[in-house]
Amino acid sequence: MFIHSDRIFDTLVDTNKIYVSLKDRFYLREYKNIDGKSPVMLSITGNKKRERILLEISVVPEHWQSDIQRVIPNSKENQDINLLLDNIKSKLTHIKTSYRLAERVLTPEMLRKEFINGMPRLRFTAFFEMALKEEKVMMKQGSYNRHHSVLKKIKEYDDEITFMDLDHDWFKKYKRHLTKLGNAKTTIAGNMASIKKFLGIAVKSGIKLKINLDELEVGSTKGNRTSLSPFELKRLADYYFSNYINESYRLVLGYFLFSCMTGLRISDVQNLTRRNFMDGYITFISQKTSKDQSIALNDTAKKIIDHEPLLFVKKFADQHINDELKKIMKFIGINKVVSFHVARHTFATSFLRAGGKVEKLQLLLGHSSLSQTMIYAHIVNEDANSEIFLLDKLF
Repeated sequence: MFIHSDRIFDTLVDTNKIYVSLKDRFYLREYKNIDGKSPVMLSITGNKKRERILLEISVVPEHWQSDIQRVIPNSKENQDINLLLDNIKSKLTHIKTSYRLAERVLTPEMLRKEFINGMPRLRFTAFFEMALKEEKVMMKQGSYNRHHSVLKKIKEYDDEITFMDLDHDWFKKYKRHLTKLGNAKTTIAGNMASIKKFLGIAVKSGIKLKINLDELEVGSTKGNRTSLSPFELKRLADYYFSNYINESYRLVLGYFLFSCMTGLRISDVQNLTRRNFMDGYITFISQKTSKDQSIALNDTAKKIIDHEPLLFVKKFADQHINDELKKIMKFIGINKVVSFHVARHTFATSFLRAGGKVEKLQLLLGHSSLSQTMIYAHIVNEDANSEIFLLDKLF
């Protein structure tokens, strides 16, 4: 905050006149529709400026009481209209109050934007949604989908949460909510990282928070590299090729098993069409790294594709795929927390168990450094060490 003379430059607050007096009123347009009704307008004035908003409300002109800006409550329809006008008035008061408490100047233009856009400078979800649309052109589709999924969860939990209500207690309750939904710690950490990102954007745009962002703990977003054993993979494959699997499960499991055979991320699988398959190879541009990749299809991958004609034709949302995978694992009796990314880990560990070289695996996974790929070598080594105790059964 910089002080100069009698002005304090902090979100353009003037110490001589911190608050601009705003007036709002409802009035009717001098126009009648085919039903003989006139639309209700909202006028906002202040500091010699005026904004008008056409509301989605029409009334019989003869029922309008201009002195109290309401309709005569002589019918249920008119009573409902008055309730709508009361709610609009309450919303306007809420915006004015929030700006006053945050010591921010509110102009007629800003009040109009807040009202029309769902109060983005007050409601976190409204701001998140607006900022995500603006950031979309700069994001890869996979990143956008992750942030959109986080936004959806918040809206389902507390769509009306304001920036001033976001405190450490709210975040504790929200984390508990995500845990009850069955989200893993890494998923919750990913959600928190996304929230923190958009809170940071809000701060840069001049919105004040109740908490210090530096104190908001995200947690580790690195998973424990869960993978499926060869036995578990075989059980899933048998189920996929069986006659008693339903179409929805077969499609989801087909995509998952295809990734187990190729190591592709869900963002790349979602982008593939059957045109990407030529002469026994998949050719595509990685959504995460933007690199051109060409991977040979092994015989099992080809069988998976051939078995289901709708594979890479009919697609599902990422969240739906992960939800269905949980149901499939439960049905098969695999007691592991499985998301689509487990397929990539399964491919890596299966490749090394089969005798593949870690340097080749790096190329197939598209890792920029060998150290990223070496994690899978360590996992396979740990598995080998644990299996040495199988010899004890001989004695």
